[in-house]
Amino acid sequence: MEAVRRKITIFTPGKQYVGEVDVPNTNLRTTDLLNSTNLYWKDPTEKNFNDVLLMFNVTLSIDGIREFQKFDRVQIRQPNIIFFHDDFVGLGSAEEKKRADALKEKTHEEKKHIHLLTKVRVNSFFDITGSFYGLFKSKSIQKYIPLSDVVMYEIIRQQDKWVKKQIQLANNFIGVNTSYIESCAFG
Repeated sequence: MEAVRRKITIFTPGKQYVGEVDVPNTNLRTTDLLNSTNLYWKDPTEKNFNDVLLMFNVTLSIDGIREFQKFDRVQIRQPNIIFFHDDFVGLGSAEEKKRADALKEKTHEEKKHIHLLTKVRVNSFFDITGSFYGLFKSKSIQKYIPLSDVVMYEIIRQQDKWVKKQIQLANNFIGVNTSYIESCAFG
């Protein structure tokens, strides 16, 4: 299959990047792409670091300034990505649900709920609730843990108080970088 581009939103400390990434085929989930030991690059000679994601047609926003800057292409180091969400419409498709049901039957994984808090970075942190399938312990060895049914708030320190702001997501799915998780509760 021929490589395609998928729209993705990346959150790093204090910044949000909205753009596109190359994926080797339309069926590959973005979480699988980012958890891969070798990130897919259509042209590997462009790579400046071993741990970067190449994005195209990117709009950078920072808190308070929408569309702060635009890039034709930008490389984002993976350790700086707190979480991402994409516009992969296949997540809710009948085919994807059949695949998930078959995987659930094979592995006997059940849907579980989680509430997690990220580390404080640049005077803010994220309060995230969602669902995941399988054993969290086995998923935590990946770089990004896939969560669905997500409700997320950014808690921002402004002056002498903390302010809570809900983050709108494209499809209530995110991939959370495990190195940013500070605490979690299961319910």
